Amino acid sequence: MNAIKTLYDSLPETIIIPKEFVNHKAEIIIILEDDENASEEKNIVSYFGCLPDFPERCCPDNYETRESL
Repeated sequence: MNAIKTLYDSLPETIIIPKEFVNHKAEIIIILEDDENASEEKNIVSYFGCLPDFPERCCPDNYETRESL
């Protein structure tokens, strides 16, 4: 498998590929790097969205009593 990684400061309308890649099955992935989002602090809430609240433990007085060993 051959791979090419190219970073552009300004993405052109057409992308030049090597001749040996022409007429082959390929996957092209374009990831835009926005300046606004690049400086944003990354944390778990921004990655997953709002984390769910954990339910309250029910009946703390009803635990079984265990004999010590």
